[in-house]
Amino acid sequence: MDRSWINTPRMSDAYERGVGEFIQFAKHNAISSNNGVKIRCPYVNCLNRRILSISGIREHLLCDGILKNYTTWTWHGEMLDLPSVHGASKEVHFSMDDRLEDMIHDVGVQSFANAVFKNMSNDAETLLYPGSTNFTRLSTVLRLMSLKAINGWIDKIFTELLELVKDMFSEGNT
Repeated sequence: MDRSWINTPRMSDAYERGVGEFIQFAKHNAISSNNGVKIRCPYVNCLNRRILSISGIREHLLCDGILKNYTTWTWHGEMLDLPSVHGASKEVHFSMDDRLEDMIHDVGVQSFANAVFKNMSNDAETLLYPGSTNFTRLSTVLRLMSLKAINGWIDKIFTELLELVKDMFSEGNT
């Protein structure tokens, strides 16, 4: 499915058609309940954290826009397109400590994708700390990664920030 509409002006016909296609895709993969169909909102400020009605999501996307980098709709039923480990045409070298390819091969790509999705789902429901009302583990990681990307932080700066935050959180627990 063409996702180029994501980068077109929100007032364009192409963007409006794209939002309609996204809504149809998301509805097709949504789980319905007694309260109707509700899905995660990919609006730039909701970051797929809020679960809203279809009409609420349509309004958010048309008025304010979709996340520009949300091109694989994993929160809406699309599977990750993980590279095949069989018959790769390009040789890839890993260090002896990097066994990720072997793990994916051992469990199978689909099982690996399911495990990743399960972990992400659990992190989406796990509070960042007891009593937290605004942040889950996943929302925190996504917000931090968003800040890194938006501000062009290099890995060194980002790592130092994470180390500082870790020290701040562990300060009261020692």
